[in-house]
Amino acid sequence: MAMKLKTPAARPQLDRRTTFYTSFKGVDFSVDPSLVDKNRSPYAPNLISDIGGIPEKRLGWRTIANVDSPINGMWRGELSSGEVFIVHGGNNIYKLEKDENGIFKAEVLKSGVANSRSSAFFMSAGDKMCLYILTGEEYLVYDGEEISFVKDNAYVPVVLVGRAPSGGGVTDEGVNLLSGKRTEHFLGNNKDTDFVLSADDIDSIVKIEVMNDKGDMEEAKADSYTADLDEGIVKFASPKAPILTGVDNVYITYSKTVEGYSDRIEKCSVSALYGYGGDNRVFLTGNPDYKAYDWVSGLYDPTYFPDLGYSIAGSDDTAIMGYLKLGQYLMIVKEDSSLNSTLLQRSATKDSEDNTVFVVQQGVSGLGAISKNCFVSLIDEPLFLSRQGVMGVTSSNILAERSLKNRSYYVNSRLIKEDGLENACACEWNGYYVLSVNGRAYILDGRNRTYLSGRTDGEYVFECFFWENIPARVFLEKSGELFFGTEDGRICRFNTDIETMAKFNDDGEAVCCAWATKNDDDNAPQLYKTVTRNGTGITIKPFYRSSAKIYIAKDGEAEAFIKEGFMDMFSFGDIDFSRFSFNTNDNPQDIYLKKRVKKYKRLQIIIKNDAPDEGFGIFQIAKTYYTGGFAKK
Repeated sequence: MAMKLKTPAARPQLDRRTTFYTSFKGVDFSVDPSLVDKNRSPYAPNLISDIGGIPEKRLGWRTIANVDSPINGMWRGELSSGEVFIVHGGNNIYKLEKDENGIFKAEVLKSGVANSRSSAFFMSAGDKMCLYILTGEEYLVYDGEEISFVKDNAYVPVVLVGRAPSGGGVTDEGVNLLSGKRTEHFLGNNKDTDFVLSADDIDSIVKIEVMNDKGDMEEAKADSYTADLDEGIVKFASPKAPILTGVDNVYITYSKTVEGYSDRIEKCSVSALYGYGGDNRVFLTGNPDYKAYDWVSGLYDPTYFPDLGYSIAGSDDTAIMGYLKLGQYLMIVKEDSSLNSTLLQRSATKDSEDNTVFVVQQGVSGLGAISKNCFVSLIDEPLFLSRQGVMGVTSSNILAERSLKNRSYYVNSRLIKEDGLENACACEWNGYYVLSVNGRAYILDGRNRTYLSGRTDGEYVFECFFWENIPARVFLEKSGELFFGTEDGRICRFNTDIETMAKFNDDGEAVCCAWATKNDDDNAPQLYKTVTRNGTGITIKPFYRSSAKIYIAKDGEAEAFIKEGFMDMFSFGDIDFSRFSFNTNDNPQDIYLKKRVKKYKRLQIIIKNDAPDEGFGIFQIAKTYYTGGFAKK
């Protein structure tokens, strides 16, 4: 009887496929996690692009000093006396300096100032560079030695020249809002001893100068005249005949306080440097009593604000929020208004008499700014925060309907839902727009622009990142260093000056970061898939010390831990003997899952790093899987 041999059935050929996640860009909160592109992430806290665009762990930060809370403003810059680091905390203004051990110490320069958000600018006054501070209640100046009120040493204008003792004359300079002091130049004669000022009910006579026989002005002695302050008349014992024909020979400086004048400047909280041919004047605004007004200073003189040197930008019902430079123009951004212009443009020209003239042109109405602390130029684009996200001013043609473009598309859905957007602060740092609110930061990468599919206008948006644990109330960037001040009075700096892996800690605690893929159906939502044991891995950026924890989340289930891998390189400067390695390979490192994940419709891979003193970066994810039967539910 012949033996029958039974041959096994042939194993079906599996439909094995590989999905690559690479060329990573940033986060995308604009759509459901299942719909984002493969090169973006719906969940990637505390990552930032390196110089090549690869996501890596952001730098950590540390507290360098504590002062009274909250931190209202911080400024660093060069004064005539040298570089200074000034902080406004609570009701005090401090100078920060390092001691012999490199520790920052805070010295109180002035106490009793307003406890409110402040702004400042550096500008020379004469031959001395100073810091000018606006608290919303005071206008202060720091000259490197002391802080004083600007009004105490404000410019004294010459308001009239060629005035006869009885009156008349030619208007020269406007009254200074910051000071009641003003000067009038008279041309005396052979008969009049009474010199009538242009104002009555004056406060005092400050100084009188009379030309001597040599043609020089010298101060008159107090017993050579009397003054009727009520009538505004100075009476000399004898006439003051002219010494030089047609040349004024009596200068009378007096003080007359006009109620509310100094408040117009001292209640301002926003400034911008701008002028004809350069930043030679300062514009101030933010006074809540004059919401749509701004005032311009004298040429290279932030102590002089003429009483008629103001503009009303658009409707006086909507406040000016801030300024942005765009080429030769100063853009004025107001708060939201559906009826009135929210974007205006100031230009500087010369008139026929060579006087500087500022012209303001109104633009379209609608979208305006929500925070006064988020006006930043990112590389070459002016940005501000609106209720609809971060907007860029793209054209000096402000009459165009699309002169404003949204640049924060990928993070808008979260950003615009933040409470207290009016308290957000922002700065430019190494090509990034960094915006912080409620302890979270939204980052626009100025070096990586993306043109959205379906757009026909040729406009772009910035790639974005999202950070946690950034308790910034105010920012300060200086020469690539980034500082921030907190609500509880801490002055912090990002660890740009630290070389070891400790730079990736926040005040000694680990910066926790992650990169998650999209919730991927592999373009086959109707099929079950299975990740193979081999062929799936993560390519990680090398650091002297790094690790990665890999999680899998399938079909809406909670994420499950799969594996942890370490990727240390040998360094004498940073050795951890518990995981000592002689590895000096600085090439990308691979971690393979070596675990099968069965029967999923949609799968998300999450790579985390939550260890202190470690860097982290991700190059690529490769997922190998095969398809199975049709999904049943």
